[in-house]
Amino acid sequence: MMAQMHDILSTLDPLVSLLLAAVDHGDKAAESQPMTDTPVTGVLLWVVHIGVAGVLGGMFMCLYRLMRGPNLADRVLASDMLSLHVAGLVILLCVFMRTTIFFDAALVVAILGFVSTVAFSQYIHARAEEGVEP
Repeated sequence: MMAQMHDILSTLDPLVSLLLAAVDHGDKAAESQPMTDTPVTGVLLWVVHIGVAGVLGGMFMCLYRLMRGPNLADRVLASDMLSLHVAGLVILLCVFMRTTIFFDAALVVAILGFVSTVAFSQYIHARAEEGVEP
């Protein structure tokens, strides 16, 4: 039982060091660190690749709704979701590169997406008060 616990903890050690490196905001966080070949790193790379595929699939669906949306509200929601997908893609890039440089960019994209959604919502509300179909 103790040997199994030791094997599990030794397998999780690279993952813990990866998480600690992501939290570190010092000079080391600005440098990209190459991934070594460990079982956890291999699993992490597969998870990142699957995550990128999922996010790209969601982005294509958002682009479809943005172009095809039956009304303006659908297009606004699609653009908001597209900005969140871009932020998620940037975060996956950070995990893949083992750096925290791009976290600020993901935050800026998410904030701009939220602000644009609020602005479009006010525009839709103003058009509805005028009696124009949005």
